[in-house]
Amino acid sequence: MKILTAFVAVLLLAVLNGCGVVRTQGAGPLASPSALRPCPEAAESPIPSPCVTMPSWEQKHADNEAYRQRATLSPETAAEAEPVAEALRDKFADLRERALHGEAHVAKAVRAVAPPGTNVIIRAGGARSAVVFAIELPGGCLTGFYDERESKVEMGGYINDGGCLAAPGH
Repeated sequence: MKILTAFVAVLLLAVLNGCGVVRTQGAGPLASPSALRPCPEAAESPIPSPCVTMPSWEQKHADNEAYRQRATLSPETAAEAEPVAEALRDKFADLRERALHGEAHVAKAVRAVAPPGTNVIIRAGGARSAVVFAIELPGGCLTGFYDERESKVEMGGYINDGGCLAAPGH
């Protein structure tokens, strides 16, 4: 029992004293994050060390929204999608004339024009009676929304996140 207690004490002492940590003499302190400063513009020289290149607010915002950037639709896919988009715009105009709103009506209209076997996504859009939709076509998407005031139907490629619509909450 005394050997076990002595072993635990030695092990604890080694851990607390930093056993195994390599220290070098004269290396100097490492720069702390607070010691780093933004790099000067490219026209200024020489560049002091250490410095950090800071992106602009606009660049940070664009990077944060990059997941929803949509790829370009190929001309072939656009040609195939255009008749579906026009048919859906006509369905939405008919819904608006009859003052029909809500997810059930929009889902029926979208599914009526979607080519057989395509993936259709219908979601409540949050504001008013808005409904967001997507029809996943080979090589791209028809996306948009419909509510009591307006509607939009757009053609485009997949978003960087994958698929036709950003995940809810993004």
